[in-house]
Amino acid sequence: MNKLHLYSAIMLFVVSFTLPINAMAVPYSYSDLWDVSNGVTINSTSGVQNYNSVWKSDIRDMFGGNYGYPETGNTIFKDYMSPGFSGGNVQAGYTHFVEWNTSSLVTLRSFVLHASNEPYLGNSGMLRRAFSQFRLFTGDGAGNWTTIYDTGPGFTYEGGLEIATDITAISAQYFRAEFVQAPWNDPRAVGPRIMELDGFSTFLDGSTGNGNIPEPATLALMGLGLAVVGFRRKKRA
Repeated sequence: MNKLHLYSAIMLFVVSFTLPINAMAVPYSYSDLWDVSNGVTINSTSGVQNYNSVWKSDIRDMFGGNYGYPETGNTIFKDYMSPGFSGGNVQAGYTHFVEWNTSSLVTLRSFVLHASNEPYLGNSGMLRRAFSQFRLFTGDGAGNWTTIYDTGPGFTYEGGLEIATDITAISAQYFRAEFVQAPWNDPRAVGPRIMELDGFSTFLDGSTGNGNIPEPATLALMGLGLAVVGFRRKKRA
């Protein structure tokens, strides 16, 4: 191997280990951007079930944690039923909502929503706690919202529900979710039950769309490969 080939191999090897960190392939991650333990702040909500000290839920439950008792691990939006409950009377088409923000700008690439529409006393004809449309928005912090996902009206489901989907990557700090009240036939409880709403910086397959960027180790092997090629050519000459 002459000096030129040796110099080229050394430079390729050095460069491969001095690339900036953002040139590395992003590791597989499902860290929830919207978990309240990550500094998420709930700014506004249409209200959740909080009838008395026995039956209540907490809006934060849908973003991780157990804050209500005994309805822990999920959020039940307020029924607005009376008498016996709190507020007036919610009808099909009413929009339940929650607005929140992260502690800093994040890039959202996918989200997963878990909800439950349970039967009343085991009767599947008495389904309750469902929504008929789900919408997700990003905001500018000044009250202007842009739709990034919409099931469309007339969305239905029985029992458990999971919506897991990729979206076009978008950087934002302010978010809003809307759950349109589904028609109901249980005279006591109708507010949607949301088990979890998680946002991720990766697509569902764990990628970020930068998969074509070589990793440093790959570049190092390329450098060594070129050096070997140069050495073989020198021997043949």
